[in-house]
Amino acid sequence: MRIASMGEGNTPLVESVSIGPRLGIRLFFKLEMCNPTGSYKDRFIAAEVSGLLERGVQACIATSSGNTGASLAAYCARNRIACAIFVNEFAPAGKLQHMQAHGARVFRVRDFVTSPDVTERVYRRLRRMSDENGIPIVVSAFRYCPESMRGVQSISTEIHAQLNGAADHVFVPVGSGGLFTAVSRGFSALPRKPRVHAVQPEGCLTLVSAFREHRDDIRPVESTTRISGLSVPFDIDATTALQELYRAGGNAIGVADEEAVAAQKMMLREEGIWPEPAGATALAGCIRARRDGWLQEGSTVVCLVTGHGFKDPDSLSEAARENEIVLISEPELDSSLLEARV
Repeated sequence: MRIASMGEGNTPLVESVSIGPRLGIRLFFKLEMCNPTGSYKDRFIAAEVSGLLERGVQACIATSSGNTGASLAAYCARNRIACAIFVNEFAPAGKLQHMQAHGARVFRVRDFVTSPDVTERVYRRLRRMSDENGIPIVVSAFRYCPESMRGVQSISTEIHAQLNGAADHVFVPVGSGGLFTAVSRGFSALPRKPRVHAVQPEGCLTLVSAFREHRDDIRPVESTTRISGLSVPFDIDATTALQELYRAGGNAIGVADEEAVAAQKMMLREEGIWPEPAGATALAGCIRARRDGWLQEGSTVVCLVTGHGFKDPDSLSEAARENEIVLISEPELDSSLLEARV
């Protein structure tokens, strides 16, 4: 069997030098941004494309908010598989260009993802298209591609090995719920299990609202978040993730978009780590947990950094705008250095 791997997995676990000490915890960042195309989705796509190769598939279709599409486009380009990717109209330009550069056909669908009704109809039409034409549909969710999503569980195995089982808490950003499900299940098979917590934008609280209300069902919402990748307004893997959350005794945290952006800026300025806003959402949840008092001082905590900042260049521009570039002449060098306190 041909394996469609580009070296994904075995990502670094880096200890915080500033934010963790300030919070009074031992904080680690799991840098999934270091995968070949810059996100954890490479773990899923490597397994999925390997399966397509085994079946002799020459074309596929997919839905994506950005990272799945970018990863699929890269792995398909390497393995000569044609792909068409359907995204929402607010997907960041960096992610769309990533797909385009690898040769994928990209279609932006108006109101896809933000509207539960439109989103459900899009999935229904794509499933029908897939069935009628024999073209596989790739969705990074246990509901659609369970075997390939099991490849994401390796994140838990790696964290366990990297910390010798010492993690007390793991914070996971939640969109569809597939990543949370994979991480929680991954830890369930290990001898020492940290509490795994779900962090979701307040503008798209499918899972968190159910947890807060002690419900077993996921209800559609009108998504208002602009955190790319975490706007999934109806149930894909959220019910499964909710069951995992109840089973394993984790917590569910909602954070404002502004909190995720603030966490991104903290990581850029204080840790030298460049995540996209979705990749900083776990840290925003961790900070909220400390502020709310249930995350104990001295805990060993891991935050998943799910995607690289190059995928959302607008967010980098916003962070950089606060530190302006100054044009000076050569005689002004000395005074400028003193002013900058270099």
